[in-house]
Amino acid sequence: MDTTLNTDILEPISTIIIPATTRKFVAGEKFVVNRRSNARVKISCLGSDFTEQFLFSGGGKIELPISERILRCHRVRCCSVDSSIIAELGGKKKSETTLTEMFYLMEKWGEHGLLLSSGWASNTFYIRNQKAVLRSVNARWAGGGWHVYAIPVGKPDGWRNGGRTFSRDFI
Repeated sequence: MDTTLNTDILEPISTIIIPATTRKFVAGEKFVVNRRSNARVKISCLGSDFTEQFLFSGGGKIELPISERILRCHRVRCCSVDSSIIAELGGKKKSETTLTEMFYLMEKWGEHGLLLSSGWASNTFYIRNQKAVLRSVNARWAGGGWHVYAIPVGKPDGWRNGGRTFSRDFI
């Protein structure tokens, strides 16, 4: 089966291997504002929408350990809305990622790497919140750390070109 993405909206950039984990991922323990030099992940701001959707109760969203996975990274070529991006990625199942995967990329690449760190463009992940509702979760580098936000899928004004979005790689 050909898994190549041919689209006018998204340009494939690369694939990334996310290693298997052995412990549960507790969002409230990982997503903490901390810009100190020894921080695992420098986070400057957690939007109230992200806090409400992913960190609200009991330590926040908890994800079970994962097996090794491959994510695809795409550049958004033109202004687009979530529904068009999700359709181009092959639907909700293929577009869905996890906080575990997002945090790994934030930790692994920090401010330099596959995640955009220019401050104006976002890195978008489609992740289910604590109530299993798919949300658009965005990380932008600014002020010495990541700003993390969650936005309802279907935001009316869409995404600017030049941003990145991540999806699962099913073979």
